[in-house]
Amino acid sequence: MNKSRQMILQKLAAAAPVLAAVCRLRSFTLAAAELGVHQSAISHKIRNLEGDLGFTVFTRTTRNVVPTLQGAPICAACATSADALAAALDAVTRIQQHSGTTLSVSSSLAMKWIVPAMPRARAGGLQIALNISDDLTDFGDTEDSQAAIRFGPGPYPGLHATVLCRCMAIPVCSRSTARPLLGADRDAVLLRDTRAEDDGTDAIWEQYLGGDLYRSSRFDTSVTFDRTDVAIQAAIGGLGHALARTLLVEADFEAGVLVSSGPPKPVRSRYWLVTKPDFAQTDTYKKLAAWLTSEVHRSGQILQAHLRADTVPANQAGGR
Repeated sequence: MNKSRQMILQKLAAAAPVLAAVCRLRSFTLAAAELGVHQSAISHKIRNLEGDLGFTVFTRTTRNVVPTLQGAPICAACATSADALAAALDAVTRIQQHSGTTLSVSSSLAMKWIVPAMPRARAGGLQIALNISDDLTDFGDTEDSQAAIRFGPGPYPGLHATVLCRCMAIPVCSRSTARPLLGADRDAVLLRDTRAEDDGTDAIWEQYLGGDLYRSSRFDTSVTFDRTDVAIQAAIGGLGHALARTLLVEADFEAGVLVSSGPPKPVRSRYWLVTKPDFAQTDTYKKLAAWLTSEVHRSGQILQAHLRADTVPANQAGGR
């Protein structure tokens, strides 16, 4: 070999598909047909490569073409490289086109919104596995989830983040014991969500009512939970008023087991669909995002219909 090792390696890499095809098919003609080129182009490439290598890669006979002693390891390496590239391309195609994904969601959002909607996802050909966690998904090397729904003010640097929807805080109570939150009743029970009080998302009673009104003796605030969906379930059972938020109560409104007991108020936090930037380019992510967007729209229609027709009369809640 008269030329530098690096140059030889570059020429071998460029000629690898040709060498692998000729070695496998034992024919310049068949290799040319498979690669979609003229036979003369293959002969020319191999002849130039043999000149750079300083030895013959193939022995030509009247019947077939076989690697020489020196050419055999070169051809084997080229075949391995071609197989590895084909396997890698197949893997990329599966990632790009596979309809299934693992979605990380909080326990409350899973139980009150995602799980009830999953039959519609399956009917649309979308396969979703849930990773239920109330901790933020970090998308590290050991993380199983490809995407996550986060509730917070955002944004999330380093991740591809899309706003699914803005959010409102909505007081709710059981239909069977429906009464306005702010009315003649001075003993209303406010079901507190301690996790929401600690996570800075603002969907809490003190923000909704205003600090002075919340801290007055008007309400019983002794009943606490650490999950919003459990507080909502307690409201369904008639224990008091829960402060729900967008996407968590529409199914219960539709089922007729909850009513809103006060006007909705916007909160600073939003629902975000987040993922790694590279996964955001896949068909899988685009299908997931499209489905979630359609579910958000469906929930919005249910909420608006309920607020127009079925809110318990109440005075306006106090300002912030």
